[in-house]
Amino acid sequence: MSRPRRLAPVALLLVSALTLVGCGSDEEPAAGPSSEAAAEAEAGQSPPEPDTDAPVEDDTSLVDLLRSAGVDDDLVNRLGEVGDANGYGLGEGVETSLEERQGLAAIQIDTCRDVAVGHRTWEGIQASDVSSGGTEEQAAAMADFLRKEFCPDVAPYKEAPLPKQTLDGPEEDAREGRGLGSPISWWDSRYRRVSWSKECAAQTGQPIGDPVAYRLSDDAVVCATVPPAEQLKEHLISVDVVFAEPAGEKRALEAALSLLPLDAVAEDETEGTNPDWSYLEGGCLNVNIQSQRLKDVVDGLKKDAEPWAHAVYYSDGATSDGAVGPYTGKIKQVSLSTGRNDPTDSGDLTC
Repeated sequence: MSRPRRLAPVALLLVSALTLVGCGSDEEPAAGPSSEAAAEAEAGQSPPEPDTDAPVEDDTSLVDLLRSAGVDDDLVNRLGEVGDANGYGLGEGVETSLEERQGLAAIQIDTCRDVAVGHRTWEGIQASDVSSGGTEEQAAAMADFLRKEFCPDVAPYKEAPLPKQTLDGPEEDAREGRGLGSPISWWDSRYRRVSWSKECAAQTGQPIGDPVAYRLSDDAVVCATVPPAEQLKEHLISVDVVFAEPAGEKRALEAALSLLPLDAVAEDETEGTNPDWSYLEGGCLNVNIQSQRLKDVVDGLKKDAEPWAHAVYYSDGATSDGAVGPYTGKIKQVSLSTGRNDPTDSGDLTC
């Protein structure tokens, strides 16, 4: 499973931002009649008409995100003007609305914070924007505005206080899971929470959602984001293991297996490279891991559960544009997710 590419100067950038911020997951069930209304309909009674005069609550999550980052409407509009002039909105020279500009600002807040913690560089961001269809002049104009005027006003990510924990919990959760697919409550009973900002930020970048981090061992931490979908909420189905120093493949597999049910077995390995659109010359190693118990653990959380997980090894790390460097056999980061990861029809596996 390749990492999602960061959307750049195309109309999809705004669509993505407005979808990600303040909207429900597409995995959440569609709204429908309540059980009481359904029962009345089945009994031949008509459910009561909805109150059309009831006030509709506005979704303020996008504005709240901007305000918490110290970004006001004036800065949003100045960013939007640069975006409109350089194709980062609805097309070059097409004026965007305030809401659309707020979506662009939310995306660029992540960019600022990724650069601030060392996860990405301005050179790389410009190259990524050019690879996505922008010209060098457009990418340079946006990067210049971000670096000089927008990012200096963006507040650092503020992490919530770490909770108090009671450790020495059971090795397995109630479904016989051991990490991947397990609820946050199990993680909190088993592993000590650590500061995400300190341990994970530079390696995994700005989170989209609520981040958590756990001390897995003396040499490794687990970095993750709590899934927003209702049926996945509070269960971690995708995590990154970050080593203090690059580790060997045996240690990386040991760490991955420690977060899977006891029947987990590594089945096959495939080397991968970054996709053609990536400006990075990078590589990775994918390891598919079979576990029938994992299917049982994940089955109640999402559709199409499989008796598989996959671990992707990175020697330096990974951004939304792919692996940062070539795969050397030494691993700094392991991305562990549910499901099997196979090459495309062309035989290529992307990092």
